[in-house]
Amino acid sequence: MSRTVAKFRVLHALILREMITRYGISRLGYVWALLEPVGFIAMLSVLFSQIAHAPPLGKSFPLFFATGYIGFHWFVDIANVVSKSAFVNRPLFTYPAVTPLDTVIARFVLQALTGIAVGFVIFAGILFFAPDQVQIRPLPILKAFALGALLGLALGLFNVWATAVSKTWELAWNVISRPLLLISCVFFYYWSVPEFAREALWWNPIVHIVAFLREGFFPAYDNSHASPGYVLSIAGGLILAGLIGMRLAPTRVIAA
Repeated sequence: MSRTVAKFRVLHALILREMITRYGISRLGYVWALLEPVGFIAMLSVLFSQIAHAPPLGKSFPLFFATGYIGFHWFVDIANVVSKSAFVNRPLFTYPAVTPLDTVIARFVLQALTGIAVGFVIFAGILFFAPDQVQIRPLPILKAFALGALLGLALGLFNVWATAVSKTWELAWNVISRPLLLISCVFFYYWSVPEFAREALWWNPIVHIVAFLREGFFPAYDNSHASPGYVLSIAGGLILAGLIGMRLAPTRVIAA
């Protein structure tokens, strides 16, 4: 058996294990994965529809908030799930064939596939009832999901190493991540805030991901501020730092 085939078998086994431990053997676990974003989007839609007559873009509150929250939720979920890869799979490292990077890849693949399925169901349901004449543009949507997945993987990989080396970083990340929802253009339109605020928001890579996702559903959306290169540079730096850290301190990662 070649090393490549053996590695694929290890990843396949890890993904199946993740499916059972995280979602159970029934479909109910996947229902909960869908209900969380649906409930949040519905709550925002009802709340803001009582305050304003129309959303900042289009005519559908659910579609506007979905294009913001799904982009944010996609990135954060992948990052959080990948961050815990080594910790939750620590007993498996007694097997020589399983490495921390294998658990990272397995958790990333499962979360990405789950997120894609959840996003498809939510957008399909919203578009079925949406009053907008939506012109879907697949390329920006694919770009948003690709960038979000890569950035989530990068941050998760970095966190695997950083939290193994210092528990202080885990606490710091929890504090840093809490206000992200408020500054990622989920609730508002990027161009509706003052220029000084836009200049600060631009440095948040999630803002760029949300921009591409909204461009895919709102043809009139001004996406001139979004930069895939900026997101890729951050993701590349985090991946490089995470891989180097895991290579230099493998025992710390395994024992974390």
